[in-house]
Amino acid sequence: MSSIVYRTRISRLVTVAALLAVGVASSACKDDATAPQKMVATNTTLAVNSTITNALVGSTFTFAGGAGVLAPSLANQTLALAFAGTETAPTALITITSPTGAAVGTATANLTFGSCIFAVTNSSFPAGHALANGQTITVNPCNVNIGTAGAVANGVAQTRSVSLLLGAAASSGQSVTISVNAGGQLTLNGRGVGTVTLVPVSG
Repeated sequence: MSSIVYRTRISRLVTVAALLAVGVASSACKDDATAPQKMVATNTTLAVNSTITNALVGSTFTFAGGAGVLAPSLANQTLALAFAGTETAPTALITITSPTGAAVGTATANLTFGSCIFAVTNSSFPAGHALANGQTITVNPCNVNIGTAGAVANGVAQTRSVSLLLGAAASSGQSVTISVNAGGQLTLNGRGVGTVTLVPVSG
């Protein structure tokens, strides 16, 4: 009789242990399922606007041999473009050099958007030139490509590269500081400029 009672107690203990193990495993699975996923950004292309140009003041974008995007007469020459001014009155500083690096000319232009519209206000180019004083040049599309791919959506600032896209021409990259928050809001050099697409990653 005592042997039967002993075996019954052992059986009950094994059953209880098994139920506890199942409960712990179930709880762990539930915790894993409800844990927030790590989200990262994909690459981001944004249309240039006054907020973006203001965030990029101080950066110079170089198009080696790509000045023809402004005018056919500038084909094969190099364009260096820097944004200046303010968010309410953005401007662009344009420098053209030859393939050997010799100075060709400079111009300053007021900027408006919807594409990039350069209204030249001061120029070293002669009258009749596409970049002469009083001329207007429209470039479409006019975007920035920001290397946000893999940036964790945690609001932490990090250094990435941004390039300017004018028509079919892409500039060399410039270093910028970006951050992406959990809602996908993108900050560029301390200024909110738009949203990015977020994707989950494992781990």
